[in-house]
Amino acid sequence: MFIPITGAAPVPNRAHPTSLLKLVAGDFAERIAAVWPEPHAPFLTAPAPRRHLACAGFAVGADVAALAAAILGGRLRHVIPAVVPGAPAGFERILGRLGEVAFDAETYRLLLRLLARPAPAKVLRHAERVDESLVRRLAGLPEPMEHAVRLARDLTPEGVAVLREAYEALRFRDGVAAAEAAAAAWAHARSAKALFDAVRDDLTPEPCPPPHPGTARLRPLTTKAAIKNAARRYRNCLADRTAHAAAGWSAFYEWDGPPGVVVEVSRDHVFGWRLDEARIADNRPVPEGVRDDLAAELALIGMHVGRSGWQLDRLLREDVGRGYRFWPIHEDVAEAFGEG
Repeated sequence: MFIPITGAAPVPNRAHPTSLLKLVAGDFAERIAAVWPEPHAPFLTAPAPRRHLACAGFAVGADVAALAAAILGGRLRHVIPAVVPGAPAGFERILGRLGEVAFDAETYRLLLRLLARPAPAKVLRHAERVDESLVRRLAGLPEPMEHAVRLARDLTPEGVAVLREAYEALRFRDGVAAAEAAAAAWAHARSAKALFDAVRDDLTPEPCPPPHPGTARLRPLTTKAAIKNAARRYRNCLADRTAHAAAGWSAFYEWDGPPGVVVEVSRDHVFGWRLDEARIADNRPVPEGVRDDLAAELALIGMHVGRSGWQLDRLLREDVGRGYRFWPIHEDVAEAFGEG
């Protein structure tokens, strides 16, 4: 029986990347397949440094096809300048520490940028392993921190991003020199927590001048150091509220006991300044016997002790006393001293 031939069998596209090549070459698989067609054996069986060099060549726009034989067979130190013109010192050594799988193009370019700078180049050359995540995190850090490999590994990508944002905020507010000096100090932090504590501290200015210089028994806490010292002694979260003082919305005082009391006074749209909160150590309420003396001292320097303008505003309702509860002033005062 005669069977007519209706068409030739399809010719396999040998430039199409196999699954293995996609795994090894990542974003470069299509371009690698065009240079080393299926089954891509010359590329796949080449040592990892040479595969990375080929991918890095694509990343910087080199004519990899023209250099294919040299990339896989030539002396690396002689081939690298042709594939990556101006490659920084140490690039050959780094190629052997990049693992088995290709980076993406941007990461290769970031790696070359880091290797061109003395501090990050030194730590990368001595790193046992240089992975894509490390390169991206180091490159995302402020430049004075680009050698902080341990911190880079500890931080999430989001942590790196917010750190960079804080650095740029310092540059905007205090200038380049001050921001670089701060970041250089951040690089020596022993942990991510210590790092972010230091960054928050540098972002927070010293407190605004207090509204009153105080009295013999009521001393203003006029610096960040004084506020932190009081937070340690009173074992409370006062240190987290330095931004309130820096913005001028609050001021902090210490009442000379016994017992000692940390006092926060805040701006008020009706009364000017008023008692916002007072606590003894461990955030415990101020004892009854001390409240009257402290309230009198505050009143003496012009600080309102009583209902705030905001609380008064909340009570100004047509249904107060009917559907809306009216609460007496002494409840607001008791809350300020730690009760309720």
